[in-house]
Amino acid sequence: MPPQVTAITTILQLIISGATVVTLIYTLEKFLRAPEQTQNDRLNSLEKRVDKISERLKDGDKHFQYLDEGSTVTQQCILAMMDAQISGDNIEGLKKQRANLYAYLSQKGAK
Repeated sequence: MPPQVTAITTILQLIISGATVVTLIYTLEKFLRAPEQTQNDRLNSLEKRVDKISERLKDGDKHFQYLDEGSTVTQQCILAMMDAQISGDNIEGLKKQRANLYAYLSQKGAK
């Protein structure tokens, strides 16, 4: 074979070898980054889930506060009724608690 053909063949083999090395490096890099991407996707999913749970907890806290307010008003009314039953002279306290209960039910009880 003439020396020019041998030189061209050698150059082409070097180019093919270089391309193969670049392809191997790219494949290795992609393989090494795959767990990182999977981890990032999982973390994003968990963060969204935690945000939803936090929002539900806030809603639950509001609901419990609403229940506590209603329970307090009810207990005050029961206490006033007990006082009236025991002493018989707590009419003003009963009227006051009745007004409180009406106010509470007209504002919050309609939910």
